[in-house]
Amino acid sequence: MKLSEKINNKTIIYPLQSNSKEETIHELLDYFKNQDYLTDTAKLFSYLNSGDETFTTAAGRGVAYHYHTSIEVKDTLAVLGISKKGIDYSAVDGLMCHFILLILEPTISPNSHRRIINLFQELIKDPNIKSKLLELNSSTEAGIVINEWENNNLVDNL
Repeated sequence: MKLSEKINNKTIIYPLQSNSKEETIHELLDYFKNQDYLTDTAKLFSYLNSGDETFTTAAGRGVAYHYHTSIEVKDTLAVLGISKKGIDYSAVDGLMCHFILLILEPTISPNSHRRIINLFQELIKDPNIKSKLLELNSSTEAGIVINEWENNNLVDNL
């Protein structure tokens, strides 16, 4: 699997309009609802915002992850929100989060998020990529940066 199969110009929200963790979760979930992947977001929001997630949300270095299973999704879905100003996720390193990735996966494959997170971590650990993504003007431009990075790094076999 390539990262661009899950995170591309159609699945990137740039810029995020939210100002808090809660607003960000709503904004990312609303994307899935607007794409007709979900009929409602209240229950998932409750799970994601409760702090009882299996995976710590603020990973540090300006990145946060959310993931959960959903009986409504048939394939693993991802949406990436990018915030120029950053969002306070109470990260251990004290940094604001600029990149927030939400992954929903089917209940029959509850570990499929790991592959996407691994690929995303490879992308985002490059400080030049992080800078480029924060300097862009659209989701389309962000998708191009991800595609170019992917093509230059041949990461589809990770």
